[in-house]
Amino acid sequence: MASSSSVLCEDELQCPICLDVFTDPVTTPCGHNYCMICLKEFWHISLHCQCPECKEEFPKCPELRVNTFISKLAAQFKQQFPLKTKKVLCDSCTVEKLEALKSCLHCGVSYCNTHLMLHNTTAKLMKHKLIDPVENLEDYICQKHEIPLELFCRDDQTCVCQFCIEGEHKSHNTVPLEEESEDNKTELWMILKVFQQMIQERLKMIEEIRHNIELKKKTTEKEKTDFVEIFSNLMSCIERSQTELPNMMEEKQKAAERQAEEFIKELKQEITELKRRNTELEQLSHIEDHLHLLQIYPSLCSPPHTQDWTDLTITTHFSVETLRRKIIQESLNNGLEMFVQNGEGKDVSPFSNKQSSQALFSFLDGIKPLQENTNHGFIQQCPV
Repeated sequence: MASSSSVLCEDELQCPICLDVFTDPVTTPCGHNYCMICLKEFWHISLHCQCPECKEEFPKCPELRVNTFISKLAAQFKQQFPLKTKKVLCDSCTVEKLEALKSCLHCGVSYCNTHLMLHNTTAKLMKHKLIDPVENLEDYICQKHEIPLELFCRDDQTCVCQFCIEGEHKSHNTVPLEEESEDNKTELWMILKVFQQMIQERLKMIEEIRHNIELKKKTTEKEKTDFVEIFSNLMSCIERSQTELPNMMEEKQKAAERQAEEFIKELKQEITELKRRNTELEQLSHIEDHLHLLQIYPSLCSPPHTQDWTDLTITTHFSVETLRRKIIQESLNNGLEMFVQNGEGKDVSPFSNKQSSQALFSFLDGIKPLQENTNHGFIQQCPV
């Protein structure tokens, strides 16, 4: 049986938003996983409650609960592959330097749990600002006034202290560091959202390109097979068309006659109906009962259901299609001489030049209607 470490993979335990190993992983209804804080921040700045990956929208933001299974896997992964961070040591320890718990911006010193007790019990020290231990404490302190940097100057885009705003930054637009940091975080989340969308779009484009290439490959192979089959059946198609041509023309004539009979039948039925309606209207025009007239008038005056015969065209001469078929028949009687001789009468291969190839395809295009379009008679109803 494989050990649990063999199935742990950082990519599978990575939050798609922060790109780090899951912290308090939650699962959306669509099945995707994120850090709880990452997903909440995403929904906070997004206009819709939706999945950051598949974009599925939720009518109501779901209640997020930690996925214990993924949480255990992430914790196990972090134990096996811990992040190597440099420890910050306590500045007050003299014998054995213990790991610092907090750094004081006012004192400029990092303290362990023991030396931090005074800051938690002494009223004056309790007013000092404590942060997570850092090595570069001098970066958090104003080098000019030696007090914590607590404000941000938006005009000069720099961090300042309380004394700075009374001097060279007096008339500048300054806000607390926390407020500026939150604004930057919001902007970062928006940029992150754009990047995630760009990544998804490019991944989709890669899949489409691969799919199109594979489809093109299959299509090319099929076209090659079809091309060989078409030319192998060409001669038999020509010979069969020569035999079937008279029968097809006779069938076309019979179909036209049947269609004409149907039209005549429909026209006679409409004439009968119109005559009946005409008689009723004549009788109605002489009626003296006004109430009865008004009651039956709408039903008799409404136009009867008839077809529009204005576009019916009866062709009594040979159409272009008939002429083309006649030419095909003559070509068939003469064999394939039209494809093996060029304009100078020299025998050449039917596929040796572009002109011969075009003539061959034109010939095939003329044969197809003989096999398929046998229901079009001399009577056609033109489209409106």
